[in-house]
Amino acid sequence: MPPPSADPPSVPASPWTPAFTRFFLAQCLSWLGSSMTPVALSFGVLRATGSTTDLGLVLAANTIPMVALLLVGGVVADRVPRRALLTFAHLVAGLAQASSAMWFLLGVQALPLLLVAAALNGFASAFTAPALRGIIADLVPHDAIGRANAVRTTSRNLTRMLGPAAAGLLVAVANAGWALAIDAGFLLLASAILATIPNADTARPSTHASARRGGLPVGATLRTFMTDLKGGWHEFTRHRWLWLVTFAFTGMNVLIGGIWLVLGPASAEDTIGAAGWGLLLAARAAGQVGGGALAYHFSPRRPMVAVLLMPMPYAALFAALAAGSDLPLLLVLATLAGIGSAVESVLWETALQQRVAREALSRVASIDMLLSFVSVPAGQLLAPMAAALLGVPITLAIGAGLCVTALLTPLISAEVRGLRRPPTVV
Repeated sequence: MPPPSADPPSVPASPWTPAFTRFFLAQCLSWLGSSMTPVALSFGVLRATGSTTDLGLVLAANTIPMVALLLVGGVVADRVPRRALLTFAHLVAGLAQASSAMWFLLGVQALPLLLVAAALNGFASAFTAPALRGIIADLVPHDAIGRANAVRTTSRNLTRMLGPAAAGLLVAVANAGWALAIDAGFLLLASAILATIPNADTARPSTHASARRGGLPVGATLRTFMTDLKGGWHEFTRHRWLWLVTFAFTGMNVLIGGIWLVLGPASAEDTIGAAGWGLLLAARAAGQVGGGALAYHFSPRRPMVAVLLMPMPYAALFAALAAGSDLPLLLVLATLAGIGSAVESVLWETALQQRVAREALSRVASIDMLLSFVSVPAGQLLAPMAAALLGVPITLAIGAGLCVTALLTPLISAEVRGLRRPPTVV
């Protein structure tokens, strides 16, 4: 029995504050509905117009405003209450999805109307994504951030498994518009739930007090925006561990976009076939669900070392694809890759939310996301060119080597290796 003066054992903080519980419910609704959209929208447009060009235009109408306004979204999410911004963005997205649903259900043939709805959805996403990355630190105790991220990651990956299957069933037996209508309903309900959460971030410092009091003069808006953006970039670059690991994962996303998303199916076509590739995707998704659950209890002393080593199974998976390995080995590696990517995601989110200044967190997150969004299509363009010159197996093998290089290079830095788990603070 310990002496009376001994410190009591530390009990991990719970993320389940009333505010986080409501936020989590809203997120689950939003994720489940949104995970139905890609399948419903793709098949719905192809059935309605029969044109892949039209589908490309709809997808681009969503993506372009999201990428173009992402940094703006980061600035705004650091300037106004994030809960209020999320409430508004979910409302806009819900109304946009309701319009898209009506387009299909009523058989409207005017494509520009669908393009406008897709653009509004992209607009909402540009403000939603940075605010989501920043709001966790406003809702839960500091030392419960990791667990909150683990819960969110697990739930997000579960919806990615359930949503597409439900959407596919609705498209097959009814109309793509019904899946979009469900998404719209969930988004509007999520907006209503978010509106009930108190503004827990009122103590967050504001770079410009006038923004809290009701806005800035129009003539100063651009100048203030650039000042805020520079402030976010300064916060991003002043942490050596942050920018070194971010750029490493920018390289990794190039490889994921090119090797996994493009050359993986091409390689599978001649080896394990389409059915085998589908099993690999399912194994990776299952691994991501398990990895999120594992991360709930995983808090390494040196988080950046774990962040960089956890995705290493991708290198082994790329090498196994290059070698034409049998399906059982590929399934094991795909599962491990899914586990590693989920754990890495939780550790990375937690490190940002615990170490980046709260008043700059959404701007830093928007920079991180912009680099990710740009790098994936870059890989999708570069990989086929490399495969045409070198062949698919050699390109896959080179990708495996580059994967190892990208993940290990930041570990040269003593700051990356030495970054330690923060002590329990309230």
